[in-house]
Amino acid sequence: MLLEATAVVMEFGSFRAVNGASLTVTEGDIVGLIGPNGAGKSTFFNCVAGDLTPTSGTIRFKGHDVTRATPEQHARLGMARSFQVPVTFEDMSVAENVMVGAFLRHGHRNAARRVADEILAFCGLDTLANARAGSLGTPGRKRLEIARALATEPQLLLLDEALAGLTPAEVRLAIDLVRKIQQRGITIVIVEHIMEVILSLTEHAVVFHQGKVIAEGPPRQVVDDPGVIAAYLGGSMKRVRTQIS
Repeated sequence: MLLEATAVVMEFGSFRAVNGASLTVTEGDIVGLIGPNGAGKSTFFNCVAGDLTPTSGTIRFKGHDVTRATPEQHARLGMARSFQVPVTFEDMSVAENVMVGAFLRHGHRNAARRVADEILAFCGLDTLANARAGSLGTPGRKRLEIARALATEPQLLLLDEALAGLTPAEVRLAIDLVRKIQQRGITIVIVEHIMEVILSLTEHAVVFHQGKVIAEGPPRQVVDDPGVIAAYLGGSMKRVRTQIS
């Protein structure tokens, strides 16, 4: 098992944002975490990524206990993440932003630049390599986030709403990129609000509600789960089924 989170609890004072959630991820999978705002999925995601230390529970990656490991330790073990709101070094070039990720494995500037150039081409950003990162629009910034994460040479890539704020055409391109990343042998966990994206992209969906996992399995099976429908999808289910039929 590549990643295993067991009985994770995350409390903020008296508020329990994550309440005993568990997740297993097999190497090569694309796993989707889904749920409405406040469901606990993003907090759980941040615990897995190392940005939050859970109140209790355990998280293991490649057999290592990373429950209290720092984000840098996660990265060195082979876990990388993107952020819902892209974080870029605005005044640096696109290539230099990606080199920041490459320096994790490659200490020499020339080697880091070679890695960055390859990743930029893979992500469709090569023509913007010398552009100022701050000049990019939303689609470019999201791709840059992913490119910088890929430059760390991860085995597991955590994507935090990487498709949010994109037009339908941009979403299709982003889905293609995620599939290409999987083809490189990288396992992916993606947090997403859009059920249609989960249905078309992931092989396993995990549904959060009020801090708990209420359903998991193949996405089309999850769509029909009575508990999921009752919890928060409600009337939208008919529209979702229509769009995927």
